Amino acid sequence: MRKVYLHSRCELLPGDPEPDWRSVFSVMEARRMGRLLKRAVWTSSEALKQAGIDVPDAVIIGTDFGCIDNSEHFLKAVKGMDDAPLKPTHFMQSTHNTIASMIAIRLGSHGYNATYSHRGRSYESALEDAWMQIALGDIDTALVGWFDELTPLLAESLAAQGIDPREHALAVVLSSNPDGAMEELSL
Repeated sequence: MRKVYLHSRCELLPGDPEPDWRSVFSVMEARRMGRLLKRAVWTSSEALKQAGIDVPDAVIIGTDFGCIDNSEHFLKAVKGMDDAPLKPTHFMQSTHNTIASMIAIRLGSHGYNATYSHRGRSYESALEDAWMQIALGDIDTALVGWFDELTPLLAESLAAQGIDPREHALAVVLSSNPDGAMEELSL
């Protein structure tokens, strides 16, 4: 078993000002992306830049609810609750694996790509997967993310279930290489 090292970490906390998206997106791209996708791609880009890695061997994401805002908009439009016509973008960006695939496409990553949606354990599952693959020698580098957004409807539903709702925009880079690592990661 090889050792696994944490090389970088980039996080946007709730209440943090939105970063300057222009460092990652054109105005036209940003216009077509929801807030969660922008935050996911931006934090991932920053984490990779900090680690000095252009394209990781794997992109592994954890999300409890995926792009819930797009899902809600699409379902409201289908149900006729919105006066707006159906927008294909809301449909295309409504699935849980949209986040990992958007990041991989932008990076030109053709390696392992996975999304974990294990409510309450999504990030841990993604982290364990990356750690195991690096430790076993299947890959050398992995971008691991944890991305969730809150909508008023989701926050209300979770609060009614006694769950403290939170947003997440966190990206970390793991590697088998100890050079420049922040710390060794053991699970």
